[in-house]
Amino acid sequence: MLTARDVDPAGGDTEFANTYAAYDAFSDQEKAEIAGLRVVHSFAAAQRIAYPDATDMQRAEWEKVPTRVHPLVWTRRNGRKSLLIGATADTIVERPRDRSRELLDRLLTWATQPQFSLRHQWRRGDLVHWDNTGMLHRALPFEPTSRRLMHRTTLVGQEFVNA
Repeated sequence: MLTARDVDPAGGDTEFANTYAAYDAFSDQEKAEIAGLRVVHSFAAAQRIAYPDATDMQRAEWEKVPTRVHPLVWTRRNGRKSLLIGATADTIVERPRDRSRELLDRLLTWATQPQFSLRHQWRRGDLVHWDNTGMLHRALPFEPTSRRLMHRTTLVGQEFVNA
């Protein structure tokens, strides 16, 4: 959950993409092509996007955070499926990096299409909650000097990914 305590109306909206809906919209053939694939997720992958000109020391610090391997398609206990993609998705297990990136980038482009996405323009006092296991989210750019105070609350009890 995210609560807006103070916002600048000139920027900082949040975009959400529904990875349940993105998966559901695939054809049976597309679902079969990605079934069983496993993805290496790392903190370093996300940081490389945010800081492309990082120092060797920064990169070394990022690499200290353990990587995780998760299925590309996560099936929950209730049978619902979603894509586990996003900034931390680095490579696909047993695929060359370039082919991994090609598929992961294609899936990210697919999942963030307008029919799967929502953009929220923050107003003071807004409260937005979402299922982090089936959504991607990102803040859109805003001036670093603008007023922005957001409170985030994470509820425990989530269903863990079966690695």
